[in-house]
Amino acid sequence: MRSLAFCVGVVAAAENVPVWDAPAYTTVTKTHPNGVLLKVAAPDAQELPVLHLRGNATERGIAYGTLMADDLVTFMSKVTDEYVITIVESIEPEGLPPLLQKALKEVLKGVGKKVAVPLFHDALKFVQAKQSAYVHEAHDSTTMLFDEMAGIAKGVCDTIGPDRCAKELTSADEFAKQIALLNYLPELIRMACTMVGATRSATSHGKLLQLRALDFGAVPFSNWGMVVVHHKDEDLADSKGIPEAFVMVTFPGFVGAVSGFNSAGLIMSEKVSYNAMSAGYDEKCVGKLDGCVPGTYDGEGLPFVIRRFIETSPTKAAAEDLIANAHRTWHVYLGLGDSETMDFDVVGYAAEKFKIWDNSNLWNYTATERIPDVTFLNKHTQPEHDTELYDILNAQVGNMTGRTFAASVPHGHGSGDVHHYVVDHGEGKFYLALGTTNDEGTEFIRKACDAPVIAFDLESEIWAMPSQLQVV
Repeated sequence: MRSLAFCVGVVAAAENVPVWDAPAYTTVTKTHPNGVLLKVAAPDAQELPVLHLRGNATERGIAYGTLMADDLVTFMSKVTDEYVITIVESIEPEGLPPLLQKALKEVLKGVGKKVAVPLFHDALKFVQAKQSAYVHEAHDSTTMLFDEMAGIAKGVCDTIGPDRCAKELTSADEFAKQIALLNYLPELIRMACTMVGATRSATSHGKLLQLRALDFGAVPFSNWGMVVVHHKDEDLADSKGIPEAFVMVTFPGFVGAVSGFNSAGLIMSEKVSYNAMSAGYDEKCVGKLDGCVPGTYDGEGLPFVIRRFIETSPTKAAAEDLIANAHRTWHVYLGLGDSETMDFDVVGYAAEKFKIWDNSNLWNYTATERIPDVTFLNKHTQPEHDTELYDILNAQVGNMTGRTFAASVPHGHGSGDVHHYVVDHGEGKFYLALGTTNDEGTEFIRKACDAPVIAFDLESEIWAMPSQLQVV
């Protein structure tokens, strides 16, 4: 597990968590012609790797694999061995073949790794078999995702050397296959999260700020949280109108996205949905599935759809068009905000239908009071009658800034255990906090909502490629 960087003095208990500005605690740890790996070690915060990559998909992948080689090898090994039981316990049985569902129940009875390891691989291979063709169709001419994965594997093997590569990974080609397989994992696990978009009269500067809080439960991924910034090839960006850069808050080797935003101003949030009306159905529960919303594994998995729109869509309207035409799979809410409109939509996303909500109508569906210019879903099932988040947000209306919001709202609401971030287009800032679990990932040492927040300037610290000249 990565270490926590503790401050010399004790931070007194307060209503808000501390916010530390990243530059004061950032060092350059490794460089590559197409990448720079930074480490942010702020007081009492988990060390945060920030990886900047530039070039085409292959070049960015090779830089990724070279700069993160040891972390990638260790993390992949832990996921397929030490973390297996914890991960399998998080898998939703909905939509899996009966034999896999039966095996999953056996794992939940505590039979251990003997059943968990093959079940983990069988479940992933089942999802991959269902989705691979759709993912290739959507990405082979857009994000070139599989070129990136092959580049990552090559970078790792070139860095650790042929003997170790053969011994631990078999080959670069086999490691690329392992990376690809692991990227189907988020489709198996549903996440209860919180999202907020606040703008105009609600914020101190009249522009959009947006929260994405990831509530995943005590899984060992928390200890491996990182930021990856992709600086795209300039010719490609200019010729196709693609945003010049995009960010993922992610984990080693995950090239699909669960959290991210881009340099054109698009921001995404996400939360699971168990109400079919969120996607435009007339009833809460449709069909026989436990989740109430008809879903399928036949399609482009959600992390791949998210990756596609944060990489290629400059606005929420463009992202919504992409979503409308995607082969969608499982039911979620997606929060989409952008700097062009300074507004925020919630997309009720399901395999067969989707519906776009905004501040004019979402509050009626969620059974909460409306706050003008503040649109939100909390971590509970909607509709719901818990007023806690409403009360927290309503008390800040007119004075919201990203800095105070990131320090107070997730902490006060208790949402965002793995990570949470706030992007503020008025301040031009990005705020991030990470949760920490024990080594086995079975319980939190500290949730992200209770952890210090790291602040980055978007223009100078995220969208600008850092210097490759100094390594500490």
